[in-house]
Amino acid sequence: MYLSSSSAAGIRFLASVKHGHGLKPSARHAGIDKEVGYRLLREEYLRLRRNGKTPSETTAELGFTTSRLAAWEGDVGQVNDRHHLRVNIDEEASFWAAFDRGKSLGEAAKASGVSRSTASRWMHRRFDQLRQSKVTVRRCQDQLRLTDRLRLTFERDRLSRLSKERNAATAAQHAAVLSSGRYANQMLGAVLSEAQHRRAARAEKYWQLMRNGVSNAEACRLLGMHRRTGTQLRKASNFQIPAITAPAVTAGRYLDARERLQIADLLRLGHSMRRIAAELGRHASTIKRELDRHRDAQGLYLPHTADHDARLQRARPKVHKLVANTRLRTLVQRKVNRFWSPDEICGWMKKTYPDDQTMRLCPETIYRALLLREDHGLHQRYAAKLRTGGRVRKTRWRTRTGQGSRIRNMTMIDQRPEEVETRLEAGHWESQCFCQAA
Repeated sequence: MYLSSSSAAGIRFLASVKHGHGLKPSARHAGIDKEVGYRLLREEYLRLRRNGKTPSETTAELGFTTSRLAAWEGDVGQVNDRHHLRVNIDEEASFWAAFDRGKSLGEAAKASGVSRSTASRWMHRRFDQLRQSKVTVRRCQDQLRLTDRLRLTFERDRLSRLSKERNAATAAQHAAVLSSGRYANQMLGAVLSEAQHRRAARAEKYWQLMRNGVSNAEACRLLGMHRRTGTQLRKASNFQIPAITAPAVTAGRYLDARERLQIADLLRLGHSMRRIAAELGRHASTIKRELDRHRDAQGLYLPHTADHDARLQRARPKVHKLVANTRLRTLVQRKVNRFWSPDEICGWMKKTYPDDQTMRLCPETIYRALLLREDHGLHQRYAAKLRTGGRVRKTRWRTRTGQGSRIRNMTMIDQRPEEVETRLEAGHWESQCFCQAA
């Protein structure tokens, strides 16, 4: 089957090459041959060059360079979009000139020197072009001088072809969605061949023998491999026995690297956020927040970079904003020293720096920096500038005498007089009083 650069495999291959992967790994991950990859690169190179880009801009956008660029550059000015069995374009122009002069289909075909079937195919194609340009069926019939039967035949064939194209596109998109998980596993290296499985199992057995105190020569003899192979394994690990690491188990709350690779892949294939969320079993708002947080300045979503940034953002403890941002800390201290409240400071920041997210903070950040005995960025002497006058934040229930109520000699409800239960006095009917007041 012919694969174009707009197919799912072509999009994945070109994106992998653009992200810095080699030709062979990109072709292997996309499930295509190396020569097919070269053909896809050539198609994309010619398309970009014919759209007005320079050779340097084209290679920079592709992220790939090869010795075949000189041959590709020679094909930029040649447009070979006609099949070698097609009739000469001059003869087709002669046919339409004769037809526009009022001749019939057969007469115009005879005047241009082509068969009637060839002229019928041209007529059919012209009908499809007019219908694609939003021309009505009746107007196409009048313009091409078609009979009612021929008009119905052309329109039925056009609708049938469009239906087949839509079904093929839907099937291709469905196949691309189903293969997205396999593509993500291949990019992560989770899909191994049988030989890779055997080598990984042999390496694990080798390191287990080394942990048990067996020498390199003895471990290689027990595993039936050459002594040089064991030396290569030790050299790859810097002559240190690797520690036993448990496989990372995600809690499911956060997106993992595999899901981010699928998001990037389905996004390149043109799927919506809701379709991506349905495929991953996530909420659509989760996908939207992921894309809003981790897109770069050009609007591109790079899954490996996004996964790295997300792990850094989840790391604890985090550096407090007033500690990391010297400019923000200086402005806050200046405003607090002038007896501004934290709410006024945050509102002023939002109004003064509407497009700078680094100059945003909430009032609670300022309160915690001033009232908690921790290094949150603001000096404790600025706490006296608060309108409340407090220097240390205390809990609501804390008093000078320790934990307890502020009411002295309070009578508990279980110690109330017995006449309260009889409800003979007016003050003992709270619910009735509330109903009358309402």
